[in-house]
Amino acid sequence: MKQSVGLFRSAPENTIQGSPSFLLQRKMKLMARQLRHSVARCAGWRPCAGLRQRKTSLFHSFVTERMAVMVIEAGISSRSANSHLSCTTVHSLEDAMRLMSGWRLELMQMSPGRIEYSLSALQVGPIQIFREKTDKMLLKRGLSWSGSLVFSLAVNAEGTGWLSGHEVDPEISLIVDGQRLPEILTPRALDLVYIAVDRQWLASRVADRGYGQLAEQIRSCSSIALWHDRGARLDRLFTCLFEDGPCVSAAQAEVSPDLSLVESLVLDHLVAALTSTHKVEPMRETSNKQLIDRARVLLMENTTEPPTVAEVATHLGISRRHLQTCFNRSVGLSATEFVRAERLNRVRQALCDARREGRVVSIGDVAAAWGFWHLSRFAADYRDMFGELPSETLRSSDKNTPWRLNRTSTSQNG
Repeated sequence: MKQSVGLFRSAPENTIQGSPSFLLQRKMKLMARQLRHSVARCAGWRPCAGLRQRKTSLFHSFVTERMAVMVIEAGISSRSANSHLSCTTVHSLEDAMRLMSGWRLELMQMSPGRIEYSLSALQVGPIQIFREKTDKMLLKRGLSWSGSLVFSLAVNAEGTGWLSGHEVDPEISLIVDGQRLPEILTPRALDLVYIAVDRQWLASRVADRGYGQLAEQIRSCSSIALWHDRGARLDRLFTCLFEDGPCVSAAQAEVSPDLSLVESLVLDHLVAALTSTHKVEPMRETSNKQLIDRARVLLMENTTEPPTVAEVATHLGISRRHLQTCFNRSVGLSATEFVRAERLNRVRQALCDARREGRVVSIGDVAAAWGFWHLSRFAADYRDMFGELPSETLRSSDKNTPWRLNRTSTSQNG
């Protein structure tokens, strides 16, 4: 893929004092200066001549660094009075798919074991912000809402992820058209922040800040990978939005929760992220990925009597070994492992839907509908994949609470 360096840089943004990172730091320092005395009074500080040395300097640095966190926490702590700023957390893939307003997303667990998963969602004006944590490999595909642009940034990743047939570099972030989300196979452990924002709204706000060239690029870009300058620390604000712990309330800090202020800070960080790149590449599917996608359609076409991998390879005019190699080089799994995991997830989704809707279903019938005819072998494969038996998934549990409640827990496995 052809490398394009500095795609999002315009002339004013290449100057140190004109860069969004510099302007963001300057804005935070000015805002910290305004907040310092009110926060100091809350903390019991009494500034005087004798303290205008090291302690005052250290306290000013602390407020400068933590200003954005405190403003956001103040807004979140008073969300009962301001319905526009609220955080919701769920702990199952099924609830996560329903939580994401305007999205049509499929989430499937692709590595075995009981999953530890969470998805937190925060609405900041017109900006959707999500933080996702998982300790198992996930298959993610689908669409965001029309007109959206999605920016994603890995806070932490362990293992290999796959995107468009390529191994994912954990150092990159992605910006993609919400209607053209690429299929992703995540690393086995992942802490991810991603943001969905209206493309035209973002372009307009960026233009208002004097970055006309960047605004035009936002209006026209499709799907690209970004490598950021070292030390950018782009995850600081986004992760603090979801951190638990002591909060400084609006009343204590004598600061009114200002949603437009939080929105502005998020926007500033997005602009800084888009202009701190040293390498940019378009995302294109590999020929191996295109081939296995054709194979997957055939393998999933007849759910009750699925064809074998060898039969599909013959239909495609290639050897079984070559097809297996394409799978391994595109998703890190063999064709058999990949298709079995997808079929098991389809069974699980059907059982979770039946449980949620209060319908009585036969586990054997649901399994057979997805090609699992040997029930004891199916039950063993299901337990290996999800850490529980199909009957446990189907059984109601008192620990399941409504997914819509703020900061509550649901079943770890749906």
